[in-house]
Amino acid sequence: MSPTGDDVTPTEAMTNVIGESRHRPLPTVARRRQAAAMALALPAPPTPILRMGAPVGSGVVVRVGHRERLGGFARLATPGALAYSCVFSLVQLGLVIEYPGHPEDARWAVLATACYLPFHLHHVRWVARGLHPPAAGWTFAALAAVVTAAVPFAGINWLPVFAVVAVSAVLVLPWPWSLLIACGVAVAQAPLALAIGSPLPGAAIYYAHTVWWRASALVVPIWLLGAIRQLQATREALAEDAVVRERLRLDAELRRTVGTALESIAARGRLTVELVDQDPGTAGSELRELVDGSRRTLAEARQLISRYQQPSLAAELETAVALLTEAGIRTRIELPPQGLPPTAGRGVRAALRTATADVLHDDAVRACVISVTCQAGGVHVSVRPCEATGSGGEVPA
Repeated sequence: MSPTGDDVTPTEAMTNVIGESRHRPLPTVARRRQAAAMALALPAPPTPILRMGAPVGSGVVVRVGHRERLGGFARLATPGALAYSCVFSLVQLGLVIEYPGHPEDARWAVLATACYLPFHLHHVRWVARGLHPPAAGWTFAALAAVVTAAVPFAGINWLPVFAVVAVSAVLVLPWPWSLLIACGVAVAQAPLALAIGSPLPGAAIYYAHTVWWRASALVVPIWLLGAIRQLQATREALAEDAVVRERLRLDAELRRTVGTALESIAARGRLTVELVDQDPGTAGSELRELVDGSRRTLAEARQLISRYQQPSLAAELETAVALLTEAGIRTRIELPPQGLPPTAGRGVRAALRTATADVLHDDAVRACVISVTCQAGGVHVSVRPCEATGSGGEVPA
């Protein structure tokens, strides 16, 4: 029967998007653009998991523990895909049962449907969740074997069932073999129709066309649903990656500043304890230095926290460059001669996010320039397309 699994996790789906998925993927550049654009500009849930321009050092805020909640439609999408996938199979089974004069065909058709349909639903379930089905190879082989073996026993109305073989081939087999096998299944209907002696005029063309249009009607919505799930999970994975990078950066800075000072305070404290009984005068001097050092460390920690609470234009630019580069857009930055201002207003950050989103949504853009100018009225940031020459720009830390 069909194996089951838990809901899609960001790590699994991100791995699926990058390349481990073996069903037909989106083109690489388009997939990267859509993932980056979703992370930046598509409508976010009520509690955003990724928001550029927030007042922290990296320019990214991630609410840890809050994952994107799928709406009612998304929660029903997989059951709906499973029900939709059963429609043609059950309709065709009904036609076989109602066909006059061949009751034995109905029994074989019911048995074959009960055998192949779980394998087909297994493929649909996993692909609709944006994942590659486990044991895809042998389940597809079993499905194709059952459907083919039933041809001599289930009658002439059994041939359209080959549409599910073509659908599963496109969903689970590597590209481009999946398309070749699906086309082969459709073409094979012509000799099969002649072999079983179908009384329909033009039976060869009729059955080949029926298998093709049914397979197309089934595979397109299922594949699109899987692609949407992959993009949603990619957005979460981008946010989680931002969390990891931010934590590593904060950890390094805290170790370099506050951590070193605390180690010095601890060492002085141990020395003072040893001198209390031996040399009280020296111990008092060490204690005063220990208090002064503690106050300086506290002041440095407060300054560090205050700096994190101020939005950094350099961090905003770093985030924009990262998203554009991930989308396959070569990015260069033009900075003013006097360097970047330490902070930027909300309007400047909003303008940078809007311009970045516009570039991500333009499929014709292969390279762009982010220009920062300082005028009398303040800072101005623009993102404009350019020729794909040169290398990506870097933002000074």
